[in-house]
Order: sequence, then C-alpha cells, then structure tokens
Amino acid sequence: MADEITEGLGENGLSLKDYNTLLAELQNALNSIYANDGDFINFNSETPDGQLTNIITQIGSDIRELAQEIYNSFDPDKCSGVVQDSRYALNYITRNGGTFTIQNIDVIVNQTVTLQGLDGNYNDVNATSYTVSDNAGNLWYLIDTTTIQPGTSSLPFRAKNMGLVQPTIGTITTQVTTVLGVTSVINSVAPTSLGTEQETDAQFRVRRSRSTERKGQNNIDSMLSQILDLEGVSDAVTWVNTGQETDMTGTLPGQVWIIVEGGANSDIAETIYANSCGHLTRGAVNVKVPAISGQVFDVNFDRATPVPLYLKFDFQLFVKQDATNLSGISSYIAENLTYKLNESAETSKPTCVAKDAIEANGGGGYALNMRISANGTDWVDYIPCASLSNKFVVDITRITINMIEMS
Repeated sequence: MADEITEGLGENGLSLKDYNTLLAELQNALNSIYANDGDFINFNSETPDGQLTNIITQIGSDIRELAQEIYNSFDPDKCSGVVQDSRYALNYITRNGGTFTIQNIDVIVNQTVTLQGLDGNYNDVNATSYTVSDNAGNLWYLIDTTTIQPGTSSLPFRAKNMGLVQPTIGTITTQVTTVLGVTSVINSVAPTSLGTEQETDAQFRVRRSRSTERKGQNNIDSMLSQILDLEGVSDAVTWVNTGQETDMTGTLPGQVWIIVEGGANSDIAETIYANSCGHLTRGAVNVKVPAISGQVFDVNFDRATPVPLYLKFDFQLFVKQDATNLSGISSYIAENLTYKLNESAETSKPTCVAKDAIEANGGGGYALNMRISANGTDWVDYIPCASLSNKFVVDITRITINMIEMS
C-alpha cells in the first residue's frame, strides 16, 4: 500500500512521524486490508490486535528517536554526553571536571616562613602541599607557595577532594604538615567558593558558545575568556589602567590587574603570557614563564580576597507551626547565596534566596526586612564592593533569623 511520504531530510531539517501518527496509520492500514466490509478491528489495549499494533508502533517510534538523536548529535547546540565532548573538541575546549572548594585560612607564624603550595599542580588530586585539616577530617592544601612574615596571614587553600565541601568557621585548626615557626591555623571566614561536580551538558554548551567568540575580542577580553575556560577556574576579572597616573584601584599607568579564583598558577600564567607576555602585570602571585627565545618573563596576578557578609531578616509565619527548621533555612542560604568577584551586595538577592530557602524547608511564611552588614553592627540595604579582588562570602554563623509568629 502506497502512503504519502512525510518523513526525511528537507529544507527544515529532519521530519519524523510521532507515535500517535504511526499507530493511527498502522491501524488504518490493517482495517483497509482486513475490514473493508466496515466491520472494523477491535484495537482496544486489552485485545491481541491492540497489543500487537502498539508493540509494532513502539518499535517504529524507538527507531525514529534514535535517528533523531543521531541527527541532533551533529548540531553542537543540541548534542550531549560523549558526543558533545567529541564535537566541542573541534573548538579546542573540553568539559570541565569538578571544582574544589576554596577557603582562606589564617596562618599565624612567629618567624619568617616559606610554605609550599600546589602552584602548577592545582588540579592534580594526588598533589601535595602545606596541608591543614578541619574537625571532620577534610584536608586543605595551600594553593600558592608563599613566604610570610611574623603575624597573621590569610592564605587561600583548596579542599583535597572535588565537589561540595563546606566547612564551618573556626573548625580548620589542625596542622597536618609541621613547619617550624607556624604556631596555629584557623578559618575565620566562610569559603570563597564552594566546589561543584563535573560540568553538565547545559553548562558546557553555554561555555562553548562564549568561547567561539573569543577571537573577535581585544587581547584583554580574549585573555579573560581564556582564563575563565581554564580547568579549576571559577571566577576572574581584569582591569587595565589606560590613564597616565595611578588610578583609584592602585593600578599603575598601563598596568594590567588580573584576579583569578581557582586554577593552577602555571596555567593562568601561561595564558596571561600568551596575551601580554606578562608585561606590566600586577599581583602578589609571581610566576616565571620561559619563552621559546630563552627569555624569562615575570607574570603577576592576584587571588580573590573574601569579605564576610552578615544577614538578618524577619521570618513572618502565615500558618501556625509547632516547629520551624531555622537551621535548615540558614544552611540553604549559606550554600546558595554566592557572589562574583567585585559584585556589590544588596538586599534583593538574599531576599530571593531566603524565599527559596523557606520553601525548601516547609514554607509557611516569607522573608521580611532583609538587612546586610559588613561588620555585624551597621545594617544597611546596599554595600558596594571595595576592591576588584574582593568577594562577599556568606556563612551560616553570620545569618540571623527572627521568627515572627502568626498573629
């Protein structure tokens, strides 16, 4: 029996029949052959004919779904999984693995001390450096090799394991690596950024779309895009002083200031070198990059500086409740309220996160009168970010919730 062909590749792409269309066509065809006298076949689901036609239709539908998947796999905006990995390799980008939690830790010393960091081995899960531990047994590795003077220095560490590791303030106090001159360690601020699992298909798709635009940018924008694509990098900003005098950020004339969160020193330095040779770069982290000519270039950049942010708000109940999980609401906010480098803080963002936190912990009320503070004393609704290298961080111990019972 000839049937009108409506499937195949055309100017609008691949056209395929859906399940219901296939089933209707099959049942109509069988009726035309075996029931041309008008006594139609019973195709109810409990009948043998109904079950047989549904099984045949499902086979046809499955084959078409497979064909659609194969067709979609050639489109970089629709492919997924291992096919996405192979397609995006054509753009010279690979899927990011999980990221590490980054935590600034106060290291107190009574003499000049040099502490070994991960440096170029930031992404190596088997690498070692100066190591401390929290009370749950999680290990923390110093990111950058650093020489510090007597007193207290806040240094960035990363968790040993990838993924979400969320320490409580004041719990990282054990020195796993013993170094003469180091008297104590403690985490006095919340993590700068929380670790994540491997990059999802959707996240990978967005990053590819950004990366294909990089060649049309100037050197500084291109460098920022490339740094953001590096393995382990969670955030970065760049600043160029185009004036003739030192500007308000402390950057010298013609100097480039790069701040990076996460990533290996060597990867970051090589990316900066590839775009600027490291000329007139500013920062506390210094990496020497050898050129093919034999000349060695000094590349400098900075790491993120965490700034504690305090929150307080009223939780107005609109139903009577025997118990409310305030700690669960605080934990949700601490985990989900995150800021970018140089992002100012205002009350609308934490109010939205508090709303989601309340819903995730049973609902029954709403957040009112959200206030924020940089010191826990002066409460306002807006705090500008004081420096490009600063990043507001939120911790459960700095969240105050005042529950108001239903009247």
